[in-house]
Amino acid sequence: MILPAFLSNLLYLLAEFARIPFDLLLGIKRRRYVASYNVAAPKDITWQVVSANKITLAGQPKIEIDTDADPSRPGVFAGAVRMGDKQFSFAYRVLEMRVGEAMSLEILQTESDPIYRYGSDYVMAVAVTGDDQSSRVTTTHDLTHDRFLTRLLIPLSQVQSATRLRNTAVEIARDGNPPPTTRVRDAIITGALTFASFFALFGPSIAAMLIGVILIHELGHVLAMRWAGIPVKGIYFVPFFGGVAIGSSTAKSEVERGLVALMGPGLSLISTALLLFLSQQSNDPVLTRLALLSALLNGFNLLPIFPLDGGHIMQSLLSRAGAESVRAFQVAALFAGGALSIWIGDYILLALFFIIAPSILVKPQASTRPLPPLSMIDTVWLAIGYGATVTFYILAISKLWGT
Repeated sequence: MILPAFLSNLLYLLAEFARIPFDLLLGIKRRRYVASYNVAAPKDITWQVVSANKITLAGQPKIEIDTDADPSRPGVFAGAVRMGDKQFSFAYRVLEMRVGEAMSLEILQTESDPIYRYGSDYVMAVAVTGDDQSSRVTTTHDLTHDRFLTRLLIPLSQVQSATRLRNTAVEIARDGNPPPTTRVRDAIITGALTFASFFALFGPSIAAMLIGVILIHELGHVLAMRWAGIPVKGIYFVPFFGGVAIGSSTAKSEVERGLVALMGPGLSLISTALLLFLSQQSNDPVLTRLALLSALLNGFNLLPIFPLDGGHIMQSLLSRAGAESVRAFQVAALFAGGALSIWIGDYILLALFFIIAPSILVKPQASTRPLPPLSMIDTVWLAIGYGATVTFYILAISKLWGT
């Protein structure tokens, strides 16, 4: 169930963050982090996922673990972890293994990318219990902190990894996407939580309007995914923030990435134009407010800042310029997005930029499996579509603002 997992993760993070000041005050550097979570998958499948040295984890961006045993060093595995189009070196030594039950390993700091150097004497352990219906995983991270930031990153990483591993095991157990009833249930649960968050901020009428606007926007992404042949896992609403449509795989080219990103505001362009027309004909304040909300939300999403749709579109448009140009844009957009979040007072968005910052700021050793870049004609068409959509929302906002 989404709600218990969400609350469990939140309470865990709050508890770990709360003890940081006391650790600093008492000079405690060595710390053990223990977290447990339930998985709706058989024990053997869950063990297969958590112990794999080669696996693609569910979620976005796609994460692939690809390590091989070192024949010259028993128990040592070395290779890479790929996150989207970035690659990080990763090496570890298996200290103890009880097949099907538990394992412990040491992160080899000198052979791993700096993104995995959380502290010295870093040991991880995982244990799996359960039966042929469900399972429970307990993970332990034991290390000596060298930097303050790692005290925040370890709990966040632990929660993120738990979510990825849980979803991967469930997908394998179901042999594909969640059934339609599960996708509808997840959308309803997350939608109710998001409605409640908007209700607390803006009241019932604005909250209902926002949910409707977000739903149309995400349906645009879903339609584009289906056109591109990307299996759709579902639509999830995010309290205080918005929503996200998630596919079971990533785009196979920059054309697909750009189209999927553009189609959220693109489909909403039709509904926004209709609302704008009806509001102008009837002078109905409710229709006017709904049209303005749709224009503002979709126009904001077109800003060329990660992780907004406009950021992904710009990455596709810059794909012909090479990886370094794309990375320079990502870094610039990250700081611009953070500054914009502070300026408009959206600290939920600021927190999201903080979470994605390490994957952008830490330069990978090499790029792997880059998506095929846009052709010149594709670049022109995507630029025209992006520019036309941005222009429409600017005109719509200027016409509706103050009415």
